[in-house]
Amino acid sequence: MRRRRDQARDYLKPADPDIIAITIQEIVALVEVLEHAHVQISKLSNSDSETIINASGSALIPSLYARAGVVTLKGHRSRNVPLLVGEIALLDAAVINLESYEGNEVTLCVGYELLEKFAIRKRNAYPVRPVHGILAFADEIGDMGSRPVNPSLG
Repeated sequence: MRRRRDQARDYLKPADPDIIAITIQEIVALVEVLEHAHVQISKLSNSDSETIINASGSALIPSLYARAGVVTLKGHRSRNVPLLVGEIALLDAAVINLESYEGNEVTLCVGYELLEKFAIRKRNAYPVRPVHGILAFADEIGDMGSRPVNPSLG
């Protein structure tokens, strides 16, 4: 039996990435954990900088700031920021490495609390799309990704 051309081809649809929504406050806590891990691993390890960046998860920080910036600057009402489920592994690595590299107990507790919250958080039901190369929830940005940007002259 031949498929009609108007039938959907599910196997050709790109899969949406697994994403959870996190708050600005959670980003602040997450960055704190990743920065502390970077400092501790740098101080107590003889590893090269690339290994330290990977072990501490600090490579994620610029993306988090950019995503939070899009949400904050555009005044989105929910103030949720997308986090790829795969990026949670960076937090997990940072927390595990903090245990080995004399991490602050309070920061470790914050890291474990975030891991627990993120593990039970439901996957995102809203579509995401890049806004100027930065991942954002499409339901909150409306048409801003397709509008021309007009600079303010005043």
